[in-house]
Amino acid sequence: RFSLPANPKIVVDWTLWHGWHTSNMLRLFSTIQKLYWFDLDPNIFQETKERLQPEFGDRVIFENKSYTEISKVLWNEKADFILVDLWVNLEHFKDWSRGFSTNIDGKLDMRFDNTNWKSAYDIVNHYSVPELTKIFEDYAEFTSKKSEEIAKKIVETRKNKPIETTFELKFLLNELGLGQKACAVIFQAFRIETNKEIDNVKMLLGEIPNILSEWWRCGIITFHSLEDRIVKNTFKIACTDCICPPKTPICICGHKKKCELVNRKPIVASDKELKENSRSSSAKLRVVERI
Repeated sequence: RFSLPANPKIVVDWTLWHGWHTSNMLRLFSTIQKLYWFDLDPNIFQETKERLQPEFGDRVIFENKSYTEISKVLWNEKADFILVDLWVNLEHFKDWSRGFSTNIDGKLDMRFDNTNWKSAYDIVNHYSVPELTKIFEDYAEFTSKKSEEIAKKIVETRKNKPIETTFELKFLLNELGLGQKACAVIFQAFRIETNKEIDNVKMLLGEIPNILSEWWRCGIITFHSLEDRIVKNTFKIACTDCICPPKTPICICGHKKKCELVNRKPIVASDKELKENSRSSSAKLRVVERI
C-alpha cells in the first residue's frame, strides 16, 4: 500500500510468482481498472490465470511474456504504477527437471521460459574459456584468476563427455575446493546468463520513462547485489539534478530532475516477516516517483 500512488488506474505487475502482489493490489485499490500481469513460465502463468480470473475478471490482463515487451503490450496506454519483483520462483528450485538447485540432481536447464533455445547445458558445454571466465567475473564476482581456473576446469572436463546434470557440475566445482555457498553463486551466474537477467533489468529501466503516466511510481524488489546495484544507480541518476562529472565548472548535461526516491533507503523485511519467511532477508524494495 505504501509503494503505490494514490488512486492508481493502470498497474503493471511483473513478478515471476503466483500473483500474490496482483491480488493484494486489486483488493486494496478499487480504482485499478487494468492490471497487466506478466510471467514467462507457461505453467505458472496458466495456474495463476485460472486462480485469479474468476475473482478479478477483466481487471487483470494476463501476459505470458517477458517484461522487456511491456511497451508493446501497453501500446498507447500509460501505467500509474509498475512493480517488478526479481525473485526466482521457489518452484523452479524444487523441480529437478529445471536444473536450478545445487541440492537436487537434474539436467542442466535453468530457463524461465523453456521455449528459449539456449539452456545452461548449452552454456556449460559450448562457451569458450574467455566467455565462461567473463560470466564468473561479472555475475559471480570471482577474481579473474579464480574465474579462469573454473572455466578451464569445465572446458577440460567436457572434452571427455558433456556435463549434463547439476550434480556433475557441482562435483566438478567441489574438486576445485568450492563449497556449497560458492557452488550456489556459480549456479546463479549460469542462471543469469541463461535468462539474460541483467540485460533485461537494464532494458526495463530504460523503458520506464516511456511507459509511465504523468504521475507515477515504480517499485523494484531485488534479491542480489548485482541487480540492486543497477537499480540503485539508475534511480540515483534519475533523481539527480546534474550528472556532470565532479568539478565541472558549468552544467553541460542539460539533465533536469524529474523524479525522487519515495524511500531514501531501501525497504527491507521486518523482524516479523523474517521469522515467517527467512528467504526475504536479502530482499530490497526501492521506490521512485515522478515529481
